[in-house]
Amino acid sequence: MRRLLAVAVVVISGAIIRAQTPALTFEAASVKPNQTRNCDRDGSLAGGRFVMTCATLHELIVVAYPRQDGRSRFDTEIAGGPTWSSTDHFDVIGKAPEGQGVGNAPDNAGAATATEQSAALRMRQMVQALLVDRFKLSARHELRDLAVYELRVDRTDGKLGPQLKKVDADCVAERGKGTFCGGFRTIGPGHIVAHGVTIPLLTTFLEMPVSRNVLDRTGLQGNFDLDLQYTPERLQIRGPNAPAVDPAGVSVFTAIREQLGLKLESTKAPVDVLVIDRVEKPTPD
Repeated sequence: MRRLLAVAVVVISGAIIRAQTPALTFEAASVKPNQTRNCDRDGSLAGGRFVMTCATLHELIVVAYPRQDGRSRFDTEIAGGPTWSSTDHFDVIGKAPEGQGVGNAPDNAGAATATEQSAALRMRQMVQALLVDRFKLSARHELRDLAVYELRVDRTDGKLGPQLKKVDADCVAERGKGTFCGGFRTIGPGHIVAHGVTIPLLTTFLEMPVSRNVLDRTGLQGNFDLDLQYTPERLQIRGPNAPAVDPAGVSVFTAIREQLGLKLESTKAPVDVLVIDRVEKPTPD
């Protein structure tokens, strides 16, 4: 599900979302209540379709309306609305018009990346249209002071940890060579490796395990290789085949300090919050 939330990056212009359907809409869409107890959440943008199962309205809003800087927002960055908007679950399927969905890119690594990003943006706009049409959503952006983390260099001498190294990486030149330059790989629960990533990209990635907006205050420039190993919190590992969590394991905060030579400091900062002014339960298909 989290991968779906991070597929596209989009900057929303304007401060108010009204019950006015954007130009891009699904060719066909289905919204059905899911009343299954402990239903399984899932999501996909593949094959020219948008699919989310067992999703709350808040989760659909997270997909459709990122922060104004383009990054995915947390559920805590949505305010207002009735109780059911964060408790009731829905199965949503939308079919994009021919050639407008994700999964229609040619088999070329560079072109596919740009094409799929553009398709994911269009798909996100179609989800916005669906929320306005089926849920009668009206909302607005508002800056509010919320708890955030600032990522800083831990040592006063600026020395980094043993598992964070600056590298001279050219991700364009390495494209198609299987080096995963400029991105992260999950080796296992709580084990992340990366090659040629920037620190701002690392802060975005760290938001998932710490469940809070992370701001880059390191002042570090350039590209880095890293290897981060920590013990995820129990709620971040789900499913019947999930490995047991070691209660004595290293937290992500300790791992960041000891392995990367960085630290997360809690503070408050203005955060883009989406305030729901009006919403209705969708009419049955």
